[in-house]
Amino acid sequence: MQKHLLRRIAAGFLAVLFAALALSVSAGARDLSDAEAKARALKTLGLFRGVSDTDFDLDRAPTRTEALVILIRVLGKEKEATAGGRTHPFTDVPAWANDYVAYAYQTGLTKGVSATEFGTGNASGAMMLTFMLRALGYSDAAGDFSWNDPFSLAKQAGILPDGVDTADFRRADAVLVSFAALKATVKGAGITLAQKLFAAGVFTADAYASATGGKLTETGGGKKVFVADPADYDGIGLDEVAIGD
Repeated sequence: MQKHLLRRIAAGFLAVLFAALALSVSAGARDLSDAEAKARALKTLGLFRGVSDTDFDLDRAPTRTEALVILIRVLGKEKEATAGGRTHPFTDVPAWANDYVAYAYQTGLTKGVSATEFGTGNASGAMMLTFMLRALGYSDAAGDFSWNDPFSLAKQAGILPDGVDTADFRRADAVLVSFAALKATVKGAGITLAQKLFAAGVFTADAYASATGGKLTETGGGKKVFVADPADYDGIGLDEVAIGD
């Protein structure tokens, strides 16, 4: 009788334990389908890479260095960054990332965690948003936002969509921020990042439309003029923007 009771208690304990474990796994799992689709779109435009041709490794936290490389790629600046010729003062940067970090340091995208350290830990949501806001022309040094609390401005600028988990920041979240940034307006320029990249020849209007469903058209006598469909840009009101000769 006692053995039978002990078995029932043990069975009940195991059932509770397994249920708790299942709940924990379920709570930690994330639907990455949206990020996966947007990662593919960014890859098509040459703005993102995975760890292989078939794996974006979206469920892993990015390192600080990876987050910076993701930023440089979405800005269409990888070729310029890897051309070399720049330096940085940090002693903890892996050799493969020296050109990326030097580019970011020289262009004001990063300051590192100290005068001699870039930082070797994982990237936080605040860090990625700070990088992106600087890339869009905002300055924490000038008081546009605080580097450790960029969330309000990031939301206002349109680079913090609802699906981003800033507390448990992963590569999937970096993709969502990067994709949203394409539709964000560059401060003081009156154009979106996507329009800026188009003007720079990073991708064609057809490639952008195919990858994202958005529209970028070019018209006008000798100037690049973009006509943005308001539905594609969440109502920011762009009509025609002259970029220059």
